[in-house]
Amino acid sequence: MSLVQSFVPQDIYAQVNFSYSYFNITRNNGGGTLEKGDIIEIHALAYVATGTTVSNFYFTDSIRTGTQYVPNSMKIVTNEGVKISGSMTDASGDDQSVYDVTSVPRIRINLGPGFSNAQAGANYSLTTGGGKVVGGTVPIAGPGTLAIVAYRLLITANYGDTIWIGGNFYYNLWYKNKPTVDTKYHFDYYGVKVIQNQGLCPNFSSASFSAESSFGSGSTQNRPTGIIAPGYTKMNITTSAPNDNYYAIVNNTSGTGSTDNTVPYKVGGSPRVFGAWDIIGDHTGAASPTLGNAPVSPGQTGGYMLVVNADYNTGEAYNDVIKNVCPNTYYEFSAWIYNLCGQCGADMNGNPYPPPTHGVMPNLTYTINNIDFYTTGNIQYTGTWVKKGFVYKTGPTETQFTIAIKNNASGGDGNDWALDDINLSTCYPNLIMNPSDTASVCAGFPVVISDTVKSYYNNYSFYQWEASLDGGVTWVSVGPPGTGVPVLVNGLYQYHVEANYNPAAIDSGHYIRIRVATTLSNLTNPNCSVANSQKVFLKVYSKCSTLQSNILNFNGSVINKQNVLQWTVKDDENIKEYVIEKSTDAVHFSQAGIVQQGGGKGDSYTFTDPGSTSSLNYYRLKIVSIDHSPDVYSNTVLLYNRNSSALKVSAVNPFRDNLKVEVFLPTQGKVEMNLFDMYGNILRKKVLQLNAGNSQVTFDNVSNLPVGMYILNIFQNGETVQKKLIKEN
Repeated sequence: MSLVQSFVPQDIYAQVNFSYSYFNITRNNGGGTLEKGDIIEIHALAYVATGTTVSNFYFTDSIRTGTQYVPNSMKIVTNEGVKISGSMTDASGDDQSVYDVTSVPRIRINLGPGFSNAQAGANYSLTTGGGKVVGGTVPIAGPGTLAIVAYRLLITANYGDTIWIGGNFYYNLWYKNKPTVDTKYHFDYYGVKVIQNQGLCPNFSSASFSAESSFGSGSTQNRPTGIIAPGYTKMNITTSAPNDNYYAIVNNTSGTGSTDNTVPYKVGGSPRVFGAWDIIGDHTGAASPTLGNAPVSPGQTGGYMLVVNADYNTGEAYNDVIKNVCPNTYYEFSAWIYNLCGQCGADMNGNPYPPPTHGVMPNLTYTINNIDFYTTGNIQYTGTWVKKGFVYKTGPTETQFTIAIKNNASGGDGNDWALDDINLSTCYPNLIMNPSDTASVCAGFPVVISDTVKSYYNNYSFYQWEASLDGGVTWVSVGPPGTGVPVLVNGLYQYHVEANYNPAAIDSGHYIRIRVATTLSNLTNPNCSVANSQKVFLKVYSKCSTLQSNILNFNGSVINKQNVLQWTVKDDENIKEYVIEKSTDAVHFSQAGIVQQGGGKGDSYTFTDPGSTSSLNYYRLKIVSIDHSPDVYSNTVLLYNRNSSALKVSAVNPFRDNLKVEVFLPTQGKVEMNLFDMYGNILRKKVLQLNAGNSQVTFDNVSNLPVGMYILNIFQNGETVQKKLIKEN
């Protein structure tokens, strides 16, 4: 029997609609990217309008590369996820479903009353066997019948791979009470990227990328202009609108302009949309990011937000092209979402569930260049805004891309949501200059200016020193560019660079800073490089204090995990002693030791710091004279010690059923340990009193955590250590 879409009258296509989506079951509570080992549930949706009949109705799919069918996972569900079919197995000939492995792994489900049992082997491809569905019968969804074919796949693809999923509906659409021809509807779903969860940027900038990222503001409740919302139509908000498949852009989600969110739900004359929506204002600039802004009264100016009443069919609800992005750069793509429907839900017979029920929950996918990168998971009704997003790294030459937000869940009986503050943020590093403000030096003597580059990611490895001769208005490159090697230290990637200068008196008043970027070419692009370190003022003395000019050099190094300082003087007859001062922030110094004058015309000195050392330690010399002249300070030296920490932590990494952590404390005390997911949520917490020395702490309740990346944070006596950990199967 021919399976084509031609010869069917075009005026009846609108009476039957198909769409396709998937839920990441592993990360359905909280959201995330798709990782190897995750399980997704495919949803192939068929909506048959009232008055429309389809027969010989069945679904097939071949199991694609990078996925593996989860045994006995086939079912038919409602838009609220309620199973509506009887027992369905993978076996051949016993019910309406079959998992066939005689050629390639594939599944078939026969739908509707009157179906034949599905069979494997030669009879798998029979063009008969499907049942008959009449629109408006169970399962009822709005003015029609909605059946969702569901089955699960295990992700076996490697990180960086893209998987391609799809399937086929076969059916015979009746016209004027007669069957037409058998028709095939094929889903060519865009790809899904398999990548590890990276969390969100802890340090970001450039939070808005277009005029529509926060939808603007106005004094009319309904914004006149629309947006790019494929498949959706703009409609002003009322107590009965927007309907399914429509959206509004508003500064108040009440149907009447009311600002009272305390009125009862589902009562006659309610100002709430459908008697069920929350009455809220937008999110932009709110004092509380989770509570958002209060709704404004009619005629008052308030921020707009996008409000979507999701269609029964899944698909895109927002689309935009982002230009002038930087290559090889991490960007946070996120949005704030509000589940509006506090009183929704209906059963498969179309009868409302008793309140409070929240119905179909929003579940969204973020895509880049038509490839899925992230799903939000089910967004529970909480009466608050929630931020959902992921981090995307651009390619080596990528300067623009298209973003979209897709609706995964079928609409009706819920799935009504507000969207605001769609952000594309650049993940920036922190730059720590030494000295932090002024470098004082005698003319003709060397001075060392350094910077520690700290970043959540390891891609800001290119740097360029710059100088300004006009007070920091214009900057020029000094010397050739360089590259650093980022090393993971306490949860951040770091490297340390130094620049040696031998300034003349004419150089006094110049400023020095460093610029970093992710590629060599990005260094010359101010929009793709970072120079957010504090600029250092160069103060050059043409005539110096006798004591200060006697210091020929002052430097240091880390030897056997201890900080060792060296300095040489040409004449120390009037010097009483050298006081070594130490700081961890280059601002607050304390005495670390004293070295007495050596008694010669010229001498070399060495001092080993006996105290504990942190990752960054700043040192300077206070030179005390015999004749009570004013004390003189040397230049400041920064020592970068990757291995030094009073609090030492190691953990079994990766971990599975339990997480074992070794902790070393120099003194006994209280230790707080927090296990975070990559979105900053605390998943497990322990507060313990531990003795000095080594202790072992075990988190036993981690076996049910999803596979992925986590952060272990340990805090004790003012010191924090972070570890990146991997949970595996």
